[in-house]
Amino acid sequence: MSNHSLARNLWKLNEAAGAAALSVSENQFAELVEQSDCLIERWQGKPGGKLSGFLLGIDSSRVVENFGYVWFQMRFDNFLYVDRVVITTDARRRGMATAMLTEVLQWCREHGIDNLVCHVHDRPANPAGHALCKTMGFMPLESVMLPSRDIVTMYQRSTAIATP
Repeated sequence: MSNHSLARNLWKLNEAAGAAALSVSENQFAELVEQSDCLIERWQGKPGGKLSGFLLGIDSSRVVENFGYVWFQMRFDNFLYVDRVVITTDARRRGMATAMLTEVLQWCREHGIDNLVCHVHDRPANPAGHALCKTMGFMPLESVMLPSRDIVTMYQRSTAIATP
């Protein structure tokens, strides 16, 4: 699958997610995919089957015009910003997001990234996103109003493996 057709499929899934994912134009989404350092995909069956979910992450070394990304850049030196985790409705609540976040934590360790960061909407509410962050060991840092007037909670977790 070409990069263009993959970006288009990811965008279609993003748009189908409705309020659970921030809607953007296809061109803006293609730019986001291009800026992403980490892309994790999940397919039903095998790659090339039906796309069921994805995660996009951006390394702290980039220059990105994104309020959440810049907010973290002002506070952390070394991070991967999870811009979005999107899963089809029929694939939700089956551990896919947890598996992708576990995979991205390993990816961060392999790439020398110390922190995994994201934000989750409070308004409009995303209780599943907050629950996932808490389950995965993220710590809430601050509630912030975005330029869109949405309210989000900023989350961070270390990528270090805890030892007993």
